[in-house]
Amino acid sequence: MTARLHLVDQRTEAMPAILDVAALSKQFSTNGINPVVVLQDIRFSARRGEMICFLGRSGCGKSTLLKILAGFIPPSSGSVQLNGRPVGRPGPDRCVVFQEDALFPWLTVKENIAFGLKGRKLSRREREREVDRFVSLVGLDGFADYLPQAISGGMKQRVSLARVLILQPEVLLMDEPFAALDAQTREEMQNLLLDLWKEFSHTVLFVTHDVNEAVLLADRIILMEKAPGRIREDITIKLPRPRKKDSAPFFNQCRVMMAKINQV
Repeated sequence: MTARLHLVDQRTEAMPAILDVAALSKQFSTNGINPVVVLQDIRFSARRGEMICFLGRSGCGKSTLLKILAGFIPPSSGSVQLNGRPVGRPGPDRCVVFQEDALFPWLTVKENIAFGLKGRKLSRREREREVDRFVSLVGLDGFADYLPQAISGGMKQRVSLARVLILQPEVLLMDEPFAALDAQTREEMQNLLLDLWKEFSHTVLFVTHDVNEAVLLADRIILMEKAPGRIREDITIKLPRPRKKDSAPFFNQCRVMMAKINQV
């Protein structure tokens, strides 16, 4: 497993950038007066198969940035390009996992996962085979026919992951998806995300305010400051994978990152 993870890291470093964000800013105003600048001059690129965590205190614009990347809201200035094409609206090439699961409560686990495939030209057998594969990939064998109200919060987030990954997005946008989970379930979901990332090699942009989570997951950590939201530092995490939370190198990296946050 270790060798495979090192191969993923080396392959990522060799990949070209697929997502480019240039001079992006966002401001909001009430009745056209007293504009508040939420994001200012955001610039970064993401390579195919890269895992980037956005780390910063509440109010630094991390979630707003993800909404712009998803195409939910437009920037006030600047640009977002995916594979050289402007991002202007939501699309299946960019899928979002939120902190809240946002599942359809009247659909079963497998029906929720299958929802995005309705527009695809697949036979019923092909669709069922694909849904069964993703049910298994996220560890929900035996729960396919359950309604969301009958499963735990961690299971709901597994369904949310499967529902977007089955669409085969190029970029997976994650807005503090594990923040509401208990510590044990959160660790299980972090490990699941890493396993799925190895399986599909998609680009992941992950918003968090948890230093340990960022150091565990990220190839790069983009540290943000607020008032207005700006990128303070873009930090490459060179710890080998799999990363051990109880190791001295991991602890030292977390300590360095905490010191940087305290300076923001």
